[in-house]
Amino acid sequence: MDPYQTTRRVMYDLVWSKPMTTVAMELGISDVALKKICDRHRIPTPGRGYWAKKESGQPIQRTRFYATADPADEQIIIHGPPAPPSPAVREAIKVHREPHVSRPSRPKPMEFEPVEPLRIIHPSIARTAQALRRAELRPDGAVSASGEAECGIEVGITSVERVIRILDALARALDARDLALHAEGRLMRTGIGRDTLTFALIERTETRPHIPTDAELAEEERRLRRNERNARLGLWEYGQKRAYPEPDTIRTGELGIRITDQYVTGARRVWKDGKTQRLENLIEEIADGMVLYLAGVKARREEHERWQQEWRLQEQRRALARAREEREKRRQEFVGRLAAAAAEISQLEGFLARMQSSGPDCPGEVGRMLAWAEVRIRTLQASLEPLGLAAALAEQKLFPEPDDLMDRPRDGTDPT
Repeated sequence: MDPYQTTRRVMYDLVWSKPMTTVAMELGISDVALKKICDRHRIPTPGRGYWAKKESGQPIQRTRFYATADPADEQIIIHGPPAPPSPAVREAIKVHREPHVSRPSRPKPMEFEPVEPLRIIHPSIARTAQALRRAELRPDGAVSASGEAECGIEVGITSVERVIRILDALARALDARDLALHAEGRLMRTGIGRDTLTFALIERTETRPHIPTDAELAEEERRLRRNERNARLGLWEYGQKRAYPEPDTIRTGELGIRITDQYVTGARRVWKDGKTQRLENLIEEIADGMVLYLAGVKARREEHERWQQEWRLQEQRRALARAREEREKRRQEFVGRLAAAAAEISQLEGFLARMQSSGPDCPGEVGRMLAWAEVRIRTLQASLEPLGLAAALAEQKLFPEPDDLMDRPRDGTDPT
């Protein structure tokens, strides 16, 4: 889809002329994405309750438009959604989505409270749970379980028990839908028959400036004094680093599940903690989403297989056409040789008749030439006899029955 290009002033007039949701729908994006675009380009937008006050006749005031000094803010380019899925994929997603669209939402706590250790763990994630509980704590406060038959988890130490509960619940929800969770070291996989998808559980991290401790500041001061002393002595050291890291990676505790492959347009592939929801309360929705996603994967695979079958059929037809063309050349050459032999027989017979009319006896070289001509006629006549022709034709497959170079119908029936 071609991007939509406009200016700050046009966008300002647009978002103040109708609700943001309506404008976003017309542009093919979400209202959240539209708000982010306006904020990025410093375009004021109506506040909460603006349109309700306007409809009720209350006095309202539009925020004034100001020009910016940055030319980059003036031009706005909006990229619409990706190309729509094919009809087969869209239909498969629709069929599998309908039974689940009315699933009621449940209240979800906003705080991340401590989680009690789970005692009975689903077999598919038991090894991952053991690895997380026994893992060595890294300097950034994280532990991981990415060995053989593990789920490829890397989270903060405070989220371990919560992760185990989420994975256990998801494994059981998949079991209820005749799916299975397979841990593959770096990720997880599930599938139906030939159709599979991989997914991962991830934790959102933030990078923040490091606040050095007194001990780190003292160590940095010693490092700087040592460098000054070495510089006076003409000693240089390369690759030195500050005594403490400049940024810190902070584990937020916010978890999400993301489908990592088999991109299917129109199907959800990410579920995560939000302001009013937790991942634990989305387990049934995630499992249903994976079933839906697999339906899209299957429809796309079947569509690709149909395309491949059609391509192979067309390639086979092109090969048969080339073979027929080559055979036609050989037919013409074969019949041409027969016609040449028949013409040569007529010429030789006429020649012999004329020579023999001058006298029965021809001396020396002439007599031997005429004898050769008679042998040549008999040889050519033998090559034109039906039995000999049939054997030659069968050997070269010039006129077979049935014809193996005829195009086969799409249903595979015999064209004859």
